[in-house]
Amino acid sequence: MTSRRAFLATALLLASGTGLGAPAAAHKFHASFTTIEFNAETGSLEISLRVFSDDLENALSRQARRRIELDRTPDVAELASAYVRERFRLRRTDGTPVRVAWVGMEQRVDMTWIYIEAPAPAGFTGLEALVTVFFELFRDQKNNVSCKDAQGKRHDILFRPSDNTFKPLVPAS
Repeated sequence: MTSRRAFLATALLLASGTGLGAPAAAHKFHASFTTIEFNAETGSLEISLRVFSDDLENALSRQARRRIELDRTPDVAELASAYVRERFRLRRTDGTPVRVAWVGMEQRVDMTWIYIEAPAPAGFTGLEALVTVFFELFRDQKNNVSCKDAQGKRHDILFRPSDNTFKPLVPAS
């Protein structure tokens, strides 16, 4: 199985098992959940971003200045890709930006999974992130990022609207 297929299969498996939550219009907290895994075979980070679908529709509608519906708007993937590139940023510790590539998205009842990749030949070493998804919508938004290092240890990062600086994906050893 190719690496990309394995990534998508894993992403779909994760999405199908964790699509539980409150109805879209009723959620009382504002959060996104990101998982980042390093694929040594391809030298890339495989990134899965899980967001509430109604929040994504609101953000895309605001950005596009028209009503966006995830299941009806023909150019929704292009709009979501542009939004993610603006709001999910990676860079090297020297400030050099790391470009993320769109893989796709999948809508599940009240949650949407967004899949992106980024080149990272050295794994997490020297990489930082700034995740500002939905900060323009909610003052209580929290963006959780979870990474697993080469030893399998999990590292979590939390971004709040008051955060405006990049944070290391994995603490320096």
